[in-house]
Amino acid sequence: MQHGAQGPDGVCSMGRKGGDTISIVIMDHPDNIGYPTYWHARGYGLFAANPLGQKVFSKGAEALNLTLKPGKSVTFRYRIVIASDNKRLSTKEIGRLSDNFAKSR
Repeated sequence: MQHGAQGPDGVCSMGRKGGDTISIVIMDHPDNIGYPTYWHARGYGLFAANPLGQKVFSKGAEALNLTLKPGKSVTFRYRIVIASDNKRLSTKEIGRLSDNFAKSR
């Protein structure tokens, strides 16, 4: 899998499986803690959001200390889009999907 486009709202990775091109997009939601998140993608298939990794990814310039009190919770929202059958998602299509996701509450 190859790491593709990356922006503040999401990241796209593409690869081939059985002759098909597959695009996988993970989108971050603006209501998430730590938005925009840091992304982590590797050629061997690791593909993840790191919303709490500011300190590591910014070499200490930014830090986020999230502490949950007993009985409390936090919700992170992401949208995952998978396109196959040799349909490669364009930057414009990804932007439209991301904009629609950002408007959802």
